[in-house]
Amino acid sequence: MLYTFAAYATFYELYVALLKGLIAFAIGLSMIVSADRLLRVFKFLQITLRTALTGQKPEARFACNPLPDPAQYSLVYPRVAVQLPMFNERAVCQAIIDSACELSWPRERFKVQVLDDSTDRVTRELVDDKVLEWKERGLNCECLRRTNRQGYKAGALKEGLEVLKEYDYVAIFDADFKPDTDFLMATVPYLIDNPEVGYVQTRWVFANPDESYLTKAQEISLNFHCRCEQFVHFATGGFFNFNGTAGVWRRKAIVTVGGWKSRTTVEDMDLSLRTYVNGWKAIYLTDVTCINELPASFFAYRKQQHRWTCGPVQLWRKASSDIWNSSLPMTRKLELICCYFGVRKFATHWVSLGFFCGLVPLSIFTPEVSIPLWSLVHLPVVVTVTTAMFTPKGWLHCILYVLFENGMGIVKLWAVIAGVLDLKNAQEWVVTTKLGSSDKRPGTQTPVVARDCRMYAGEMIMSCFVLTAAFYGIFSVNKWSFSIFLTLQGLVFMAFGFNMVDCGGLLGGRLGNNNAAMKPVKAVKAERSYTL
Repeated sequence: MLYTFAAYATFYELYVALLKGLIAFAIGLSMIVSADRLLRVFKFLQITLRTALTGQKPEARFACNPLPDPAQYSLVYPRVAVQLPMFNERAVCQAIIDSACELSWPRERFKVQVLDDSTDRVTRELVDDKVLEWKERGLNCECLRRTNRQGYKAGALKEGLEVLKEYDYVAIFDADFKPDTDFLMATVPYLIDNPEVGYVQTRWVFANPDESYLTKAQEISLNFHCRCEQFVHFATGGFFNFNGTAGVWRRKAIVTVGGWKSRTTVEDMDLSLRTYVNGWKAIYLTDVTCINELPASFFAYRKQQHRWTCGPVQLWRKASSDIWNSSLPMTRKLELICCYFGVRKFATHWVSLGFFCGLVPLSIFTPEVSIPLWSLVHLPVVVTVTTAMFTPKGWLHCILYVLFENGMGIVKLWAVIAGVLDLKNAQEWVVTTKLGSSDKRPGTQTPVVARDCRMYAGEMIMSCFVLTAAFYGIFSVNKWSFSIFLTLQGLVFMAFGFNMVDCGGLLGGRLGNNNAAMKPVKAVKAERSYTL
């Protein structure tokens, strides 16, 4: 009996020591992640202040001469092609073809190439009808279809580029994006006047951020990425990735660095990284925007986030040697490998789930362990507020944003592990279904996904664990400050587990007057997954 008690006491002491060590490590990691994010916000404010004082925006260091009147000097214009990769995107396929064909550019120097890998008969018919309509109107518009989906989006772009050898520049738009008619006029001159520039990326804006709490949380996250991260990286001369759409490439830059590759699920980041390593420059235009649609389906959002999280980790593993062996300055090499990938694409996801949703609840059950309040409340609040400041009235949804980001921790952490170990699902590509919220053409109706009844066991288990810790903290150890956070987080995990964050779910109610979300509806099928 005494031996059993002594063994238990020894085991418990080891457990407490291990938990203390993990918490100390997690707090240190959280401080690094937070400092990195706050530093980017500080740089943003510094650049903004300098711009206000000097009147010189970061892109002003690149030449950009306005093009002459196309009616009189059309032959001066370079040949520009627009590529539209799509797969079974019935709700948005025709609108993006219209938007692309309406872009201002001399017709004889312009081409729209629809890369349609759709297997859905109705989608193929819609695409064919729209392409034929524009052909009859005299536009050089074609549809290319492959016999297989090898390489997915990267494979389609690669094959399409092979037949565009006479075109100097290639603009790319995903099916849910709707560029303004002057998009090419605002972007291509930067490529014409700066031969060292490989691509120009524009800023995303969103058609349906008020459709649900899910889309609002996405807006806050993506606005920080588009308004702060990308802008700061460009303004300071660092690497910023092409976002896969709403940008224009110099064809020569794509070809000279090896073209599109499908070795990861982030072909856009892969190509832009290779151009950066090989000495090409890039321009980010925060004042040129392109509207697009946020996924309103929780299933679609999970799949998108898995791909967006797993892909960079795959690329980190596969491209680190190329970065290290490149001619980049040592500081740039370390910034890319350690900060860009190590901290932002890897460590961040361990902090969200491992620390806030794992170690914090465990500390509730272990009275010998304490976590400083500043590491759980004060520092995260500062980071959250500075993140939300890039979204109008974003501070109203700060708590929502944090809880949703932590709630996605299971999906993202599993994606990180899959990317590191190169598991089978690391090559999974699921097209994110969009419902046409960005389609502003008169007479159009927005379809929505039929109520999704699937549930997620991981989130339900995490909900039980976190809520148990919260109730234990309230009724047994009187840790109210931690328990309030854990109660809210546990309820969000429960909502995720029971799939109550779609538009028809408990947390899926509309937040504002978004007309697109109120259109008459019909059901569309959920996404299909494929493996490389």
